[in-house]
Amino acid sequence: MSSQNNEEPICSICNILIHDLKYAICDSCKRPNHYKCAVLSTTEQRCLELKVSRRVKFYCDDCEKGLQVLPQVLSTLSALKLEINSLRDAFSKQIQDVTKQAAPLPENQSNQLEEMIEEYTDRQRRKKNLIFIDINESDSCDVEVRRKTDLDQVIQVLNSITNEQPIINSTHRLGKKLENKTRPLKVIFQNPDIALSILKRKHLYNGTVRIFSDKTPKQRDYLNQLKLELDRLNSIEGSHEKTIKYINGTPKIIDLHPQKTQTKN
Repeated sequence: MSSQNNEEPICSICNILIHDLKYAICDSCKRPNHYKCAVLSTTEQRCLELKVSRRVKFYCDDCEKGLQVLPQVLSTLSALKLEINSLRDAFSKQIQDVTKQAAPLPENQSNQLEEMIEEYTDRQRRKKNLIFIDINESDSCDVEVRRKTDLDQVIQVLNSITNEQPIINSTHRLGKKLENKTRPLKVIFQNPDIALSILKRKHLYNGTVRIFSDKTPKQRDYLNQLKLELDRLNSIEGSHEKTIKYINGTPKIIDLHPQKTQTKN
């Protein structure tokens, strides 16, 4: 046999160039094999060299093994297909039953549910973000230069917080650039665990940069309302005995010096 191009073929078994016509091409993968490497008899070689109405097929060892496993694979796929179709039909029936039994939600409740889902999704997405305040902003016209400057400053802050090197996906300035005003910098980390670890250790940093979690608009509105309520309560009491503390991720107003419950003798 001859190769299909001007280059000499390479035997797929011994990886040596084939310099003569004593080789067979696999009828499946089309790779060439020395007659000797494929262990073909003289009769088999002659049959394969027929150019008209050749009925003998040659398959290399890899394809031969694949053909042997193929019936089992097809059988397994067929069984899986039947199982998936059965599960799909059962699931569809359950959905239909629930739909028949469930009363439609009023429009206002339906809207509230959609808002809750959107809020939850937004919070999950923001968990791997942190907001850095007072990171100096470059005046360069080159976007890449500005990004590198921001990244270098963030890394400098993080080096004072942790010995590890957190993976940062990207950084973005928030808001429109104004003269003599530094915009907040949003830093997106590889995963939420990195961001949470930095928040827990930010007290180790003694510089001027401030670090906050990336809150949704609803979270920011709630925190602002809470601050107004804190100011009102402290003004009534004439002191600053109350503060805001995050409990299980939710900001709450608490007493700075809670009264201890006296035990009766």
